[in-house]
Amino acid sequence: MMNILEIINNNMSNFTVGERLVAEYTIQYPVDVVRYSAEALAEHCNTSRSNVVRLCKKLGFTGFSEFKYEMNRYMNSPHAVSRKHTNDEEGTSLSAFRKYLNCFSQLEALYNSTLLKQIAEIILRSNRIIILGHYHSFFSAQQLEFRLNRCRIDAHAINDSSTMDAFGEMLTKEDTVIIFSISGGKMYHDIVCNFRNRGVKIILISMTENSPISKYTDIKAILPCITRLYDESVLDDAPTFYLFIELLIEEINHQQIAIE
Repeated sequence: MMNILEIINNNMSNFTVGERLVAEYTIQYPVDVVRYSAEALAEHCNTSRSNVVRLCKKLGFTGFSEFKYEMNRYMNSPHAVSRKHTNDEEGTSLSAFRKYLNCFSQLEALYNSTLLKQIAEIILRSNRIIILGHYHSFFSAQQLEFRLNRCRIDAHAINDSSTMDAFGEMLTKEDTVIIFSISGGKMYHDIVCNFRNRGVKIILISMTENSPISKYTDIKAILPCITRLYDESVLDDAPTFYLFIELLIEEINHQQIAIE
């Protein structure tokens, strides 16, 4: 009997372009289906929620909830084999603590890096700082807002699309927009293009190398994605964003002291 991923793969020719984006992403990152809502999954697939729902129905499910339940059942079955382990220890008994340590170690290259210095310099020169995030990524946006405010830097985290549009008509080349997005999805495309046309500095903090909006940004920081490294549904990518924020805040503090 075929498992859910095999069924998706065998039906690939029956899907539309948008549905195929969801299908291919699901096969590559099945754990994301378990972790995210239909809206969040659509963002990661760079498509619409309707394509997610249509795919589920073409596969014989009543909707996304039933599809997600079946995916969760498969991911927790003894027949589900991790596709990303590099040795037996990583595939079976590596603790969450050591997995996070391994993920965090990949951020070491950022410490005292030119990239971190550039981002800090842009923030310190900015008139206004707006931090964008959707769904789970908004918590990281709020954390950066809080840490910048503690450094006496005025910053505002936003997750409402209409508010983003309003700022799109207000910000200038003296301002900076920072975006937290695991996928750098196309849901930001229109607003980012608007910011770009107005000369606003755009910084993308993502976990996807060639994301749809990255070509419109001035600077992008690509962080390791722990859920993709280990296909783990119980781990969360937010700690990686938070550690990056702390590295950035330390660099900002160093530059503030130098200025004073």
